[in-house]
Amino acid sequence: MREYPKHIKRLIRGYAARAYEAELGQALGKLETQFSCWRSGQISAFELSDHIHTFHQGLARELWSRYNARIDDTLIAHAIVTGLLPRETIPAALLEALQPILAFYEREQEAE
Repeated sequence: MREYPKHIKRLIRGYAARAYEAELGQALGKLETQFSCWRSGQISAFELSDHIHTFHQGLARELWSRYNARIDDTLIAHAIVTGLLPRETIPAALLEALQPILAFYEREQEAE
């Protein structure tokens, strides 16, 4: 991560937590579908348990590692460009500080 003033570092940490919660919520929403299948009898309790285990050992751990191993300005910029964190909710000072990284991800997105 680049060097930032303390108030920007605080914003980055705070918005990293928001991005983590948003991404984890999306992933849990997919897992919730499996609970619905179980409740309706489409899958067994054993199959549901396997889905929970796979989620915990896979995506949940990946997200935890991504957001807790290090707080990275690129994670926040990527979350903003992909819409995980709505741009209009981001303070102007943070957007300004992340502008070079945001521009990089925007160019990447346009190239796809």
